[in-house]
Amino acid sequence: MAAITGGERGESAPVRARGRARQAAAPRVERAANARVDLGCLPRLIGFNLRRAHQCAWRQYVSVIGEENIRPGLFSLLVLVGANPGIAQIDLGTHLGIDKASVVALLDRLERAELLNRLRCTRDRRRQGIFLTIRGSEALENLLAAVRTLERRMASKFTRQEFELLLSFLRRLYA
Repeated sequence: MAAITGGERGESAPVRARGRARQAAAPRVERAANARVDLGCLPRLIGFNLRRAHQCAWRQYVSVIGEENIRPGLFSLLVLVGANPGIAQIDLGTHLGIDKASVVALLDRLERAELLNRLRCTRDRRRQGIFLTIRGSEALENLLAAVRTLERRMASKFTRQEFELLLSFLRRLYA
């Protein structure tokens, strides 16, 4: 293979030399099995910390509710429908931060599970009101009890004031 000169790469010789020197200076030794992992900048990144917190919350949710049951997104949708009988699909998407197509897919899933109904609005035939079925109301009641227990467990890591502050900081990110 022919050597590539600095001019062919579009870089000067000093840049090439610095790059090689940097690579040569990094020791290539196997890490000890118990070596402390340097997380670099990750602990100071909002996204990294949110993701780790989300993973922790997800694992706890699955341990209480079960992975095959109602997932958190569907739970949120059920809560909104239960609290706002007749709510429109567009309002669900707006308040959950999800697009129209995703809302339709979620509603289809919950309707197949017989947890909710869509009824055409008599005043505006383009609009459908979303309502919980009796089965949906019962499922939501059971889910709420389990989620409240889970939330109390997670919130117990904070004082009341810290918890309220945490929620206000999180809301600030998406409001």
